[in-house]
Amino acid sequence: MAEIETKFAGDMSRLQTRIPMYERMQPEFYQQEVEKVFRRAWLVAACTTDIPIPGSFVLTEIPPLRLSILIVHSNDGKIRAFHNVCRHRGDKLVHTPNGCAKAFTCAFHAWTYATDGRLLNITDASQFDNVEKSQYGLVPVHCETWEDVVFINLDREPRETLREFLGDMYDQYQGFAKNRVKIADHRLVLKTNWNLATNAFSEGYHNLYIHKNTVPDYQGGPNNPDRHRAYLEVGRHFGRYSTHGNQNHKKTPTEEVVFRYSKPMFPWFPKFDFSTQPPGINPSRFDEWGFDIVHIFPNCVFAPQANTHSYMTFWPIDHGHTEIRNWRFAYESDNPVDAIAQAYSVTRAREVIREDMNTMETNLVGILSGAIPHTVLSKQERVIQNHYRAIDDMLAED
Repeated sequence: MAEIETKFAGDMSRLQTRIPMYERMQPEFYQQEVEKVFRRAWLVAACTTDIPIPGSFVLTEIPPLRLSILIVHSNDGKIRAFHNVCRHRGDKLVHTPNGCAKAFTCAFHAWTYATDGRLLNITDASQFDNVEKSQYGLVPVHCETWEDVVFINLDREPRETLREFLGDMYDQYQGFAKNRVKIADHRLVLKTNWNLATNAFSEGYHNLYIHKNTVPDYQGGPNNPDRHRAYLEVGRHFGRYSTHGNQNHKKTPTEEVVFRYSKPMFPWFPKFDFSTQPPGINPSRFDEWGFDIVHIFPNCVFAPQANTHSYMTFWPIDHGHTEIRNWRFAYESDNPVDAIAQAYSVTRAREVIREDMNTMETNLVGILSGAIPHTVLSKQERVIQNHYRAIDDMLAED
């Protein structure tokens, strides 16, 4: 049986295999990333399943810019984003992380706003001189939806649309999230740099070793002992690869039970019919597919699989601390057996991710020691190389 060779795609001519990480981990470099990357890039901020009906809302905190953003499914059906700041005295308008409301009233002085941002009421309005309600609505934030997620852009005027920013991948996932619901929402803070956290989920080179205790045989197999990616592609603001799902995976007794009467999910990847899937899912149509990893620059990792998908976002708090948010989705069902299978998959995935966490913190300690002049990256780590190429491109812009 011939060994699997990675199919590479995209322009890799500007990727660097040696990255001077010590300089990139310094506070001064981080401040450049905040101003030229996080303030200008399109950022994954929320999922549409959290705001399904008019009036529903969710707050999204943006730690690097110290911003609170209110994302609303307005009564006219549009999804909008606003700075979560009352126009009167600057107090935080909404304090509840999510919910549903007909209007938003500030707890400080009861100024009230419609779901589309219009100022509806000024308390004791006769005492204000030259204040027109039409001029004091909530401050909008540029907002666009893509499939089941909401992107925001915090620049005064975005330099490109979301379609332009995502490029070729924009139209390649249409409908993949249909009839899926959120089944997990986890958050944690680590003592690491946001780049290192993002990098940890942008390559599969590590999984044979880090995950040997939780999922020792879920990838690879006899024809892929080093677990090379089946497909790897880089774009201007994305990078992605397809994993090799081991068809010889030995199911645990629990997997045998929970997946016997439900659709299989992580960590089991049986043969799958791709004829119903959009072209972005397993782009090379690799027959023994497990799942894809899609790095959406700068700080999101999207992972589609046959019956589930997830988004992880990596938000810098400062140059040495990162908040990780993880949303996991699966097919909608009212069958108790499916609920058990989904809960099991979430638990297994959480334990696998937990194994990655310690390396992110020790990785930063090692780099900041100054012991190594640079990190060196392989062909299997080209999505990471592309991440730093994209950062450098944005830092070079005026």
